[in-house]
Formats: sequence, structure tokens, C-alpha cells
Amino acid sequence: MTLLKVEHINTGYGKKQTLFDVSFEMCRNETVLLVGFNGSGKSTLLKTIYGLLKPWDKEGRIWFNGENITTCKPSQLIVKGLVYIPQQNELFEDLKVKENLELSSMQSNNKKGLKSRIDNVLDHIPKLKTVLKQECKRLSGGERKLVSLATALMNQPKLIMLDEPLAGISPKDSTNIVSQLKRLKNDGVSMILVEHRLKDINSLATKVIRLELGKLYKEN
Repeated sequence: MTLLKVEHINTGYGKKQTLFDVSFEMCRNETVLLVGFNGSGKSTLLKTIYGLLKPWDKEGRIWFNGENITTCKPSQLIVKGLVYIPQQNELFEDLKVKENLELSSMQSNNKKGLKSRIDNVLDHIPKLKTVLKQECKRLSGGERKLVSLATALMNQPKLIMLDEPLAGISPKDSTNIVSQLKRLKNDGVSMILVEHRLKDINSLATKVIRLELGKLYKEN
């Protein structure tokens, strides 16, 4: 069953067009790997799906879980189960890990069962149990990536979009992140991944979509 459908997306920044008539779809439980050289439009596509950028014309539409979300704001999409993790972690650096998890639920006004959801997230990412009371600014790059992933899981997403989850972290931390992503995949969470370190992430993909100069080049 189709989870996400992207139709005829033309968009960009200011007057500079970055995406040209991009269309694709993915099913539930799929992990899509979005590949292409720098500047090919991968991050722009994720931002457009997440409502941070809008299609330039009425032919451009985005469907999620059977609903037209083209005009939705990110805060509305979180509630619907679509979450985006940018390359640069958007954490509250001066707050503790636990406080970041609590605040992530407030983004979607989902405060019901907060403690049980935190416990469930920590069961998925047990490494965070040891740093729960630490300020995020004191964590390593790999630990910050795990906290970002944990904040996404707090909202019980149907689809997580991750922009270069392995960027700027050590091989050891990368192995840890990949193992967490494999666990999510096995739990039935759908994902779209943008990543240059393909050797580390290839095994996760059920579908590969390639962008070249803002155009859909290949899908397999």
C-alpha cells in the first residue's frame, strides 16, 4: 500500500529552480535511499515533502497516507506521523537529553503517556539511558545523532526522513546509528535516507532513487 506519493514537484530557492518535475512513490515498510551528487536536490526534496519549501505550481502535489499534505506545515505533519531529521541536529543544546525528549512531544501536542513513550524510546536506543541527565552540548556527535533519532521516535512516526545521518561522526558511532536504523526497519518504520556513505547504508535500502541536477534519473 502506498505511503508517500510525490507528483510533479518543481521548486527551489528564490528564483533558482532546484527540482524539475520530480515524481515518485513509496510503500509502507519501505526504506528508500535517495542518492546523487552534491547539489542534485536531495535535501531540497526532503524539505519540500516536509513543508519547509512549497511546490511552485498547482501540478506539484504530495500525498501521505492517502491524504493531500501539499499545503501542510511541519507541525501538522508531525501529528500525521511524518518526521524529518536534518543533517544539522536541531537540539536544545543547553537542555538535558530527557528534556529534549519531553519537548519533542510538545511539538505535536502529544503529551499522553509521556513517561511510557520515553521508556519505549530508551528501550529502542538503550545507549541514551546513560546520558539521559546530560546536557546535549556535552555529548559526542554520534550521541547527538541518537538523541535526534530519539526525539523523532517520541512522535511515533510512520515515516522518518533522515538527511545524512552518518555525517561528521566516527566509524564506531556510524555502526551504532546503522544498527538503530536496521532495528527501526525491522519494526516496520518506513524511512527515506540521504547519505553519501553508501557502503555503510546500502544494506538498508529496499528502493534506490537517484537525482541528477534536480531531475529524477533512476529508480530501482
